[in-house]
Amino acid sequence: MKFILDITDISKIKRISFRQDINGLRAIAVLAVVFYHADIQLFKGGWLGVDIFFVISGYLISNIIISELNEGTFSFKNFYLRRVRRILPALFSTLLLTIPFAYFLLTPKAMEEYISSMVSSIFFYANYHFMNLDFYIAESTKVMPLLHTWSLAIEEQYYLLFPLFTFLVYKYYKKYFTFFIVLITFGSIYINTLAQSSDKFYKIEYRIWELLFGVLVMILSSNIKIKHLEKIGLPLMLFPIFYFGDNWINDIEPKLIALIGISLIIFSNTKSSMLSKFLSLKFISIVGLSSYSIYLFHQPVFAFFRIYLTQINWEDISDSSLKPINISIAILLITIMSIANYFFVEKYFLKKLNYRLLSLIFIFIILGLIVLNLNDYKDVNYQNKVTEYTNNVENYTASKDSYLCTEITNVNQICSFNKYQKKKIILLGDSHARELGYLLSIHIKDYNFEILTGGSCLFLLNYEYHENCNLQKNDKNFKNYILNQENTVFVYVGDVWDPAYTKYELNTSIPLTLNSLIEKNNKVIVIEQIPNFPFNPIDKLINNKYLEVYLDTKFIGVEHSYWINEKLSNVQLLAYDELKSSNIVKISPENYICNLLVKNYCVAAIKNMLYYRDDNHLTVDGVNLFLEDLLELIHKISSP
Repeated sequence: MKFILDITDISKIKRISFRQDINGLRAIAVLAVVFYHADIQLFKGGWLGVDIFFVISGYLISNIIISELNEGTFSFKNFYLRRVRRILPALFSTLLLTIPFAYFLLTPKAMEEYISSMVSSIFFYANYHFMNLDFYIAESTKVMPLLHTWSLAIEEQYYLLFPLFTFLVYKYYKKYFTFFIVLITFGSIYINTLAQSSDKFYKIEYRIWELLFGVLVMILSSNIKIKHLEKIGLPLMLFPIFYFGDNWINDIEPKLIALIGISLIIFSNTKSSMLSKFLSLKFISIVGLSSYSIYLFHQPVFAFFRIYLTQINWEDISDSSLKPINISIAILLITIMSIANYFFVEKYFLKKLNYRLLSLIFIFIILGLIVLNLNDYKDVNYQNKVTEYTNNVENYTASKDSYLCTEITNVNQICSFNKYQKKKIILLGDSHARELGYLLSIHIKDYNFEILTGGSCLFLLNYEYHENCNLQKNDKNFKNYILNQENTVFVYVGDVWDPAYTKYELNTSIPLTLNSLIEKNNKVIVIEQIPNFPFNPIDKLINNKYLEVYLDTKFIGVEHSYWINEKLSNVQLLAYDELKSSNIVKISPENYICNLLVKNYCVAAIKNMLYYRDDNHLTVDGVNLFLEDLLELIHKISSP
């Protein structure tokens, strides 16, 4: 027991001097993040650089606070003033520089998200702001200039809470301080293993253990010395960066491996080791010193660069890899801007907190936000049409003509129209069924059908629905209701192109589901995959430069060969297209969108018609292209 108390004692902790190895570890962490966001596949786990930063922050901040408490010099005022000098000037200068780029490059939708993220970044609640974004309809994360500020928000929340916690425990339970840290650390790790929601990526309670790892390393390394642990720590830290990809980003295993690794390196503190000598190299030292500015600038540079390339190339760069030349240019820009920010902003304010200058920068940021808010994007021709189509489709589930089927399905999104008809249509689909369901609910009365529609999640047997779906896999009432139907026409539409579906063996789930539906003499009309575009057509329409191109050509689209190649490269889509049965009839939106409107092109907008509301969802006019043929097909296959 005495040994445990000795190695967890905090009373002898002293302020550490500048450690070159920790500065070098900052360099490794920030380079991992930068290369990850540059889509360099070798660094597919580079997001762990943020977790490494958390450990370093926990180590250094706890040393400052506890050493000053031991010396009797700790002051909340001084602590927070140091944090202000360290964090705000570099952050504010970065935010200010993003404003002109946002003004010239962002579309209204992206601008709205940018402004709200700017406010959340300034007041350090960005983690909760991004957590609450609906990424299904939001811009791609790769073109969000301030997405990375979520981690700064977590650190600032930690800086607000940890000093008070440390002060109180030090004052009343000093002897057991380390045990409290251990308890909270393991508690945070434990809730990580229980939580499945993606929200845990952004919440401090799921991240606090990483910062407290650094606290534990600081305490233990102050009381015991073990050399050359870096020989174990370095491979542990680097392996997850190169091995684990995005599918592990919410799992705790890669984080534990990497953070144990860096903890061993920091704990070892062997200045004569080869690693310490490498981390002391001039280049590594400069990158480490500039790491905060590099982190601040890398996301805006990559985001704006992708947006710019998208606009000049008429293709979506946001979710695809940058070319090597583009990566090189972006990293060069990040390097120049970051080093300048470090020497002229960070170092300046670290020497002296110039309140007047800092306040002036803040005022310019606020003025910039006001200008962005006042900027009128509605002068673009065609904007009214765009606005009309980007609004939600009429809420037909609340229509007086609908009948909520909650007693059957326990899913309040599913409604019945034209009830009490002998013939029945059941529309099964995901978000692609929304406009179709709306139009069917209007026109179906002319055909004497009852239609059950309104759902937004594909009904697939043996499929685990993602968290956005209200319809869950184990909804037995709905499953039994669907499978027990006889002499019913099913209309089946869904985005099987979505990579989220491939995770759950869609190629086996679809045949199983459709076969189950037709076993009782039901007919199934499969709406084949809607052609996807490599960009959002609306972004093209509301950008002045591309509006001119549109007005000249009178349409927005891609060559038909693009979509053909995309289909041929997707195994899941091929498996879906090859479904065959006498009771399965297909209708292909591709036949109406590609070649028919403009020869050799798939068209998203033409003249005064907009057929897509994003890169893969049709508008009402888009569905209307094939609705008449679909209604005739329904009538034909349901007739005796």
